[in-house]
Amino acid sequence: MTRRSLLLSFGLPLSGFAALLGGSLTLAADRPIHRAEEPPRLPSSAPALPPSALALDDARAYLGSIGLLEPPGEPIAIAPHIAGIVEAVLVERGAAVVAGDPLFRIDARSTQREVEVRRSRLAVARAEVEALRGRIPSERARLAASEAALAAARANVEVATADAADRENRLRIALAVDDPRAIAREEVEARRFGAQSARAAVAAAETRVAEAEAARAEARAQLALLVANERGEDGPELLAAARRVDEAAAALAQAETELERLIVRAPCDAVVLQVNVRAGELAPTQNLTEPLLLLGRTGAPHLRCQIDEVDVPRFEREASAWAAPRGDASRRIALRCAYVEPLVVPKRNLAGKASELVDTRVLEAVYALPEGERGLPFGMQMDVYIEARADAGAGAR
Repeated sequence: MTRRSLLLSFGLPLSGFAALLGGSLTLAADRPIHRAEEPPRLPSSAPALPPSALALDDARAYLGSIGLLEPPGEPIAIAPHIAGIVEAVLVERGAAVVAGDPLFRIDARSTQREVEVRRSRLAVARAEVEALRGRIPSERARLAASEAALAAARANVEVATADAADRENRLRIALAVDDPRAIAREEVEARRFGAQSARAAVAAAETRVAEAEAARAEARAQLALLVANERGEDGPELLAAARRVDEAAAALAQAETELERLIVRAPCDAVVLQVNVRAGELAPTQNLTEPLLLLGRTGAPHLRCQIDEVDVPRFEREASAWAAPRGDASRRIALRCAYVEPLVVPKRNLAGKASELVDTRVLEAVYALPEGERGLPFGMQMDVYIEARADAGAGAR
């Protein structure tokens, strides 16, 4: 009983202490050793002495920002007017283009066929107009013939009327004889039938006059469809044919415009920054994750800076500003403010500092670099320093 009590009282604590000591030594031996590493680039440092005598140890003397180098007027993302398969890419990265130069071409075979069809329709419409104009002399001749036929029919009426009057007169003379022996009865009847026949001839001649008048009216109507008046102006049928020509010409112009839209051209003088499309690929018109081509206008490059909203009261557009490439704080590039975006937007360009607020909003100021600074690639970040307003700095103290 005594031995068991001693074992429980001293043996178990000693074994536990030994296990703890062994575990501690094992952890100490296996602990990873972190050696100091050189940074990939030197951190940003305070700017060199500005023109005005600022106290550089006072952070309120200037505003610090990160600028993103971009072409003047921002990059231009190029997309096609009409979706289709790319037939050929006509430019390369870094190429200089002028406004109107072709950049790439969409497969245009079906549109080319449509242009040919509409050209044929236009030719047919023009041929119809010429055919109608060719009918004008024949319609004039037809009208003249109908007028001559009408004149002849009217002359026949006069002849038939005179013959009928003569026969009526001879019948009256025969009927006026009282002595039946003076004239034979057969002669009287013959004169009666002759008068009736003459009246029928007059009626037939008048019918032919009506027919000739109807033929003349029809000829005039047909000619009026082609020639509206004596001045020779186009009639309704020619006007309608001319409108069909205009319609066919407009349809052809539309098809030619669609054909031209399949060639994507440069909107301005620029430099090709990116080419993300190749022959044989589909060029969509929307839902682009990246632009097919990216252009940058020629001219002095711009630097887009983001001023935190808490620093906006200290920002002044006319204040002196300069920039330094990241990792080369000794280099100073004077900046000139090109414009300031009037809208405050969420912050997108982050510096990577642990103390940086990602939910802040910023005012974007765009600065122009000197004309001689053209060796810097677009898209790189630069450290930007802007003199703060003196009154705002004094108030903050």
